Amino acid sequence: MKINGNTDSIKERLLGELEALFEVKYGSRDLVPVELAQTISRISSEINREISVLISRRGTVVDISIGDSGTASLPQLDNRRGNARLSAIRCIHTHPNGNGFLSQVDIKTLQKLRLDAMIAIGIEEGEIKEIYTGCLNSEQEADVYGPFALGETRLNYIYKIIEELDATARADIYKNEESAEKAILVGLESTQIRFEDISFKEARDSLDELEELANTAGAVVLKKVIQRKQNQDSAYYVGKGKIEELSLMCRSTDVQLLIFDDELSGAQIRNIEEATGARVIDRTTLILDIFAQRAKSKEGKLQVELAQLKYKLPRLIGLGTELSRLGGGIGTRGPGEKKLEVDRRHIRRRITALERELKISEKRRAFLREGREKNNTPAIALVGYTNAGKSTLMNKLCGASVFVEDKLFATLDPSARKLMLSDGREAVLIDTVGFIRKLPHDLIEAFKSTLEEAVHADMLLHVVDASNDNAAMQISVVEKLLEELGATTKNTILVLNKQDIAAGGSRISSMGYTSVCEISAVTGNGLQQLLEKITEGFKERLREIRLMVPYNDGWVMPYIYENGQVMSQEYLEEGIKVRAIVKIDKISRLNDFILV
Repeated sequence: MKINGNTDSIKERLLGELEALFEVKYGSRDLVPVELAQTISRISSEINREISVLISRRGTVVDISIGDSGTASLPQLDNRRGNARLSAIRCIHTHPNGNGFLSQVDIKTLQKLRLDAMIAIGIEEGEIKEIYTGCLNSEQEADVYGPFALGETRLNYIYKIIEELDATARADIYKNEESAEKAILVGLESTQIRFEDISFKEARDSLDELEELANTAGAVVLKKVIQRKQNQDSAYYVGKGKIEELSLMCRSTDVQLLIFDDELSGAQIRNIEEATGARVIDRTTLILDIFAQRAKSKEGKLQVELAQLKYKLPRLIGLGTELSRLGGGIGTRGPGEKKLEVDRRHIRRRITALERELKISEKRRAFLREGREKNNTPAIALVGYTNAGKSTLMNKLCGASVFVEDKLFATLDPSARKLMLSDGREAVLIDTVGFIRKLPHDLIEAFKSTLEEAVHADMLLHVVDASNDNAAMQISVVEKLLEELGATTKNTILVLNKQDIAAGGSRISSMGYTSVCEISAVTGNGLQQLLEKITEGFKERLREIRLMVPYNDGWVMPYIYENGQVMSQEYLEEGIKVRAIVKIDKISRLNDFILV
């Protein structure tokens, strides 16, 4: 990661020392790491400029900025944890003028960014003189503590203040946040599975993931309920007795939303709503709602709407047969269609129109692929479970600014960026929507044109969150979906991401992959090795050659462009001296021009 702010005239040696701080993981409860404080204080004194470092609660450095002698600019933080909670980031910065007390700018920044703590280090003649720290209180005002000495144990008591404030804020969200819907999650553990402990763990893990989905959609989860049952109840999913219990829970907690972990039929939704008086949605509806919130491009919005309509069509329920003209009998005959039939006809017409529009988008995407193939530009698709870090990896490899957020399905619309390989060639890196267990079938169908980027890519990077306890399960989910798409034969690299926060010593087996790379997209560790593996993967079908092409052999250069990529060319008296990468099976025709 690079150093932000005013880096003009700063020696490369000093910038290198600061960049090395990104590679270090500090103790999760070490408020002011001694080595970090000493490094930034020494450099700050030498350049006479403020230096600020942002550290997450996990102990990783997320930003380093250099200012002037009086201030250091900070990046705009994405407040992912809601307006009421702290950002889970603390700022450690230097005051090279010797005064460690927090300035008004420091306090305003603390309040605006809702930092865990604002820590100022006063420096005098290159030595740390004093440390002050500021934290927000329950009234959202800043309380300042200090002075402290570096390494003083009292500094770590500040963590208790931070935790108490965050716990209070979390409670306030549950009590006072009117905009968020309160929900109860309901899952089913099928006891048909022989090993019941495994079955229960899978049900619990699936419900935990459903909670993440609910939080992403903006709901506040108050309770999670798992029912053990031999088979799913056709009328009430978890059985009428459990539904009556849920009805009492809804009344006692004032919950108006029940979210079920499996896809429900129209009849089940109607029966449960009538029994509980709460609104009922299932996992599929929840995922579609998140996709509707996240879709930005025209194509993304069309795909989401198509999936929603295909899901809704078989679940249109009227009051028995009396709303359908197909029922016949007294009271059902008449010249006009009933509302249910009108709704169905309207949805079918809209589905046809959407599919027609998406066909046009599919043709445009195919045209872009043909252009890449003509230019012999390799295409690499990022695939993986949702929130595995694909977009962060793209940003790191390509210097891009694809939207990144620590939530499920942060990326919905696919994006492509230019990637420079280790041998100097250009490739296209394509980010795709993340997969998830129990991904709705209608969603896969609607997004097939987007997911086909993985089918047509020359190589896949299967990105895995190595810090997740369920990483092996996530890998198998992605593999199953790739098999459905027909993309399992692709040259694939298993990319084990988030090594910076993975449990010490824990490693995922190769899972049958011949090419595996461990990286951290946040810190940059392992990215050079990944680039080399990508480059090596393409060398199997390409070879670099040097040629001298006479001017009177006019067919040679177009042939090289058609079957390879020109890296450099030099016009000399005897002809064109070319360095190119050409498909191995096309080289033989160029043998007369190859330089030894």
